[in-house]
Order: sequence, then structure tokens, then C-alpha cells
Amino acid sequence: MDKTCGCSYARVEGDLNCYILFFQLLSRCCLHNGIVPALLCGLPSSLPVTTVVSGGGDGTIVSEVFTVLSLCSSPANKDTQSVEPSNAKCKLTNPSALVRHSCLLVAVIAQCLKSSGRNSAIFMLTTSPKKQLARLSVFAHQISSDDKIKASIEPQSASAMLALASILSLESGALVESPISEIALPLIPRTSTLSDHLKFSSSNVNELDPCNISGKFSYWQGVRDGFVGLLDSRLKWGGPLAVQQLCASGTPLLLMGLLGNDVLNASHGNDHVNDRVGLSPIGVVWTISSLCHCLSGGALTYRQILIRNEHIKLFSNLICDVHMKLVKCWIGPGGGRAGVRDLINGVIDLLAFPFVALQNAPGLPSATASVSSGFLLNIGSPGQRVCMEDKGIVKAIEEDMGKYIKILVEVNFLLYHFGKFYWRPGSFKQISLYHAIMRYHCIM
Repeated sequence: MDKTCGCSYARVEGDLNCYILFFQLLSRCCLHNGIVPALLCGLPSSLPVTTVVSGGGDGTIVSEVFTVLSLCSSPANKDTQSVEPSNAKCKLTNPSALVRHSCLLVAVIAQCLKSSGRNSAIFMLTTSPKKQLARLSVFAHQISSDDKIKASIEPQSASAMLALASILSLESGALVESPISEIALPLIPRTSTLSDHLKFSSSNVNELDPCNISGKFSYWQGVRDGFVGLLDSRLKWGGPLAVQQLCASGTPLLLMGLLGNDVLNASHGNDHVNDRVGLSPIGVVWTISSLCHCLSGGALTYRQILIRNEHIKLFSNLICDVHMKLVKCWIGPGGGRAGVRDLINGVIDLLAFPFVALQNAPGLPSATASVSSGFLLNIGSPGQRVCMEDKGIVKAIEEDMGKYIKILVEVNFLLYHFGKFYWRPGSFKQISLYHAIMRYHCIM
């Protein structure tokens, strides 16, 4: 693929259908062949997944997609920093459909790179801070710049959120440090705004019904994936203040509601077109990760999420056989064995939070209860830091540990799940959690 095959559209003002079809074709190629996303970024096919190199440079298809997005953003924005100079004078009529499909293609490429084990946004954004800012800014310009909540449910805005969240997710687990998080954080909508987006989009008003815009997304992408994906990134990089602001807004319970509806729909085998939640398997994992970060937001939030039978039952259903089979059969991003592993590890991180927090809290009698299992559970858990940030949460966890384990027993979590971990990817974390639970149970 050369620059000409995908770039001529940057100077076209007429019918854009051919270019939209071109993007749709590329998306399908990415989903069916893991080599394609790397080729679109200009990465050598023989490059090991752990080797981070500059991707998306000039002449690649990814670069041209960003060029189109810059072109579509330039007429509505005077910020010349967000568009490439060569495109500043170009104009397109009715660019919304082109923006939407461009963003969805970027999201698919990023998610496929992530699924293949490539953990760095540099694969798509190059190593140039100027290009990184320019490319990330085009998504920010498509996301309700005036903070009008209603704009967030427009397809181009929702797709821009999804693309930005997908690229930023590449930084999770990256072996090479980059300044991308510092560049991206100011571009992510404020915590209060993201919370309002979720509240607004969960109402029953017709124009906010996900069914009205889900058809403008691909089958493999959820309408609300971008909301929770950006929320997860802001919680990861925004520090304790972002977590506290989100918890104060009541968003954790809203996220629980989204998860509950998603599991219900999946368990009944509902079609995507009838999905009133709009979470794909990747969106579910992002939601779980967001909830896990929220656990450190205070004793009240911790108790609202974990010290409730119905919530533990919900988390248990996420890794039940029915849901796992659906995830394993999902051929889009977030599916297959890798998707099963990510979902299981996400749920285990969530449920292991109190054990990790106590294990890392100095001076507590129960702090050594899961020493031999603690290493795996510590990986990626916000519970490692909670004891240093809020001793009140640690005290609440210690007081409620007996009740928490009782809930796990009451919903048959131990009996149902830990008898079957042998065949599942991510089983080691399951075994570690089992050992932690049993050791705490024995000393209580």
C-alpha cells in the first residue's frame, strides 16, 4: 500500500463512499489477519511484539488516516497546532461520516495491536512529540469541545472517544516509558464531564438510545466503549484526585449498572443491534478496570462496590461458563483466549483488592496472610498503593474482611470457580486469589 492509494481522498470534496468502504475493508482485514495492523503502521512483519519502534510514519496508511482526520477537524478549529500545515487550507463537505469511519479504523488497529501483545502507542504515533500531540488532538477536537453533554452521543464524538481510548490503552503494560500519558491527559475530558456523559447516555430519552447510533458503529465496537475507556485512562493517570472526584459523582454505581445490563444481555444471547448498553468485551474489561481504581476512593465506595452480595454475584457471572464461552467465541478485539485471560485477570484484580491492600499495609496482623500468593495478585493492582494514600480504607477493609469472605461463600464463588480454573488462561491469578482467600479464612 502506498501513499497514493489512501491519500488522494484528502483533496476530494465529492462522494466519500469509496473511502468509507476502503476503511471498512481495512478494518475487516485487521480483524481477520493479525499482520495487517502492523503493516498499516509500517512495522516490519518480523518485528518481535516486545520490540518498540516508531510506527505510523509518513507514507503509511495510519499516517494518511490521521491526515484525513486533521483535514476534517481544521474547518471547525483555529488551533493550527492540531492540524498538519499542509492540510490547513483543505476543506471537505459533510465530513462526519468520514470522521466516524476513520476513528473506528484507528480504534480497530490499536485494539488489534494490543491483542497481539504490542504495548506502546509509539507504534501508531511515532516517536515525535509534535506528531503525537497533533494526532491525539484531532480526537479531542471531535469530542464535545464546549462540554455540551448532548454532543457526546453523536456518532463521530463517540467514535473519537473510542479511538483515543484504544490508542491510550496501548500504554498499559508498556515496557518503554514515553511522554504520551503527559501529552494525552489534558486532552481527555474532565472527570466530571465523563461522568455526566455516562449519566446522560444511560437515560431512556429516545435520542440518547444506543440503538439509534449502534448501527453506525461496527459489529465489534460498543457505543459506550469510548466513555469507559477514557474514564479508565483518566483514573490511571489522574491520581487520587481524579478517583475521589469520580466517586463523589456516584459514577461507580453507574458503572455497576452498565456491567449488570451487559452481562444480562450476553447471557441471553441478545444481538448487538438490540444491545441497550453498548459495551463490547473490551468495554467490559475497561469498566472493570475503572471500578478497580474506584475502590481506592474511600471506605464508602469500597463498601458500595464489594460488600454487596448482588455485586459479587455479578462479578462471578462475568467469569461463569456461559459468559466465558461467548467471549472465547468472539472473533473481534477482546475475544478469544486473550480476551478470556484479560477478563478473568480483571475480575481477579477487582476481587483481590482487599487482600492486596492488607498485605501491603505495614503492622497489621493479617498482612502476611497471603505472602506466597501476593506477588501475582500485586501485579497491576491499585491495592498496592491504597495503604499509603488512605489508612481509613485499610481500616474499613480489615473490619469488613470477615463479611467479605462470607459473601464470597454465600454466592458459591469459591466452589464454582476454583474447581475449574485449570483450563482457563489467567489461571495462575485465580489460584493465587484462592490461596489468599483460604488463608484469610483460616485465621479469622
